[in-house]
Amino acid sequence: MAGSLEEAGRRLLTRLTAWMLPAREEVRFDWTAAEPERVLFVRHDDRIGNLVLLTPLLQGARTIWPGAEIGVLIGPRYAALYSEQPFVDRLWVLEKRRILRNPLRFFRLVREVRAHDYQIAFDCSHMHSFSLTGAALTHFSAAPLRVAYERGQAGDFANLLIEPLHAEHHESDILLNLLRPFTEQLPSPPMRLHTTKEDRWRAELRFTTSDIPEDAVVMGMHVGGRGAKRWPLTRWLGVLQRVTELFQLQVAVFCGPDEADAAEQLLGPSERGITVFRELDLQELTAAIQRCDAFLAPDTGPMHMAVALDVPTVAVFLEDTWRRYGPRGSMHRIVRADPEGGEDEVVAALSEILRERFGGSS
Repeated sequence: MAGSLEEAGRRLLTRLTAWMLPAREEVRFDWTAAEPERVLFVRHDDRIGNLVLLTPLLQGARTIWPGAEIGVLIGPRYAALYSEQPFVDRLWVLEKRRILRNPLRFFRLVREVRAHDYQIAFDCSHMHSFSLTGAALTHFSAAPLRVAYERGQAGDFANLLIEPLHAEHHESDILLNLLRPFTEQLPSPPMRLHTTKEDRWRAELRFTTSDIPEDAVVMGMHVGGRGAKRWPLTRWLGVLQRVTELFQLQVAVFCGPDEADAAEQLLGPSERGITVFRELDLQELTAAIQRCDAFLAPDTGPMHMAVALDVPTVAVFLEDTWRRYGPRGSMHRIVRADPEGGEDEVVAALSEILRERFGGSS
């Protein structure tokens, strides 16, 4: 019931905004004759992984249009992830909950975005799933050229439609493909996140005050995951006990409120060098993951963060989505597991990474 009311509210707000702030269809931009000065990317959902997977597209735009200002319109929860990224010049934050309480905030945001005179706007929502919010925000930007994948009612909002790719492509490539009309050769930047010196110092201080030695080998770990992505805690416990017996290392378990109970239980079987970090802000978390020498996680946002920070990662997938969302590159490993097993494969993948990087076992 709540979901249907929210959808009805979005549709009503979309119609009101379209009436009050119609698209400026009389404005034209010939992208074949001139490079844009300002480009906007719209991704309104609040998921860390989606924002990390978007980074190759943003870097690709920077490569194609080095002089353009890159703007991103996203939700508030993880906006800080982009606050220090060199491929983002301006952030627009859509606070949906505050807007539902006061729709005038939405009109103010749209007016501010329109006043910035973007020449191209990209709807970066899912390739096969039409998003009314993403499409409407792209439309309301008033950019003369509005780019989206052709699905659902996309043609009512965008005027340059891209044929969807096959689903077996990696998600970062699917997003990057939105640039295909603008270049003969698509760039191929990796997923990438940058940290500041201050954030790295804050993360190091967290490690030091948690009795993790400065020269310790640190394996980061995240045991979250929504729904079918969540591996049973008994599997994580088995992996953790075996890895800490094989290798002399410190384990940094990162958790949010949803994983706090599970993270605490990981301390049970062995107190050998296991530390749980519960209250890191997003910048601290990013820098703390970067400090790790290896990372273990299911298909979650922190897993994508580790990959984007060049930390050798073992990703545990319980679904056949690893081709689309799994880490790429020789330094990473993907393990296809199930709720009843998979510890042997995970331990073997971790051992391979740790021996390649440091050699030997304890």
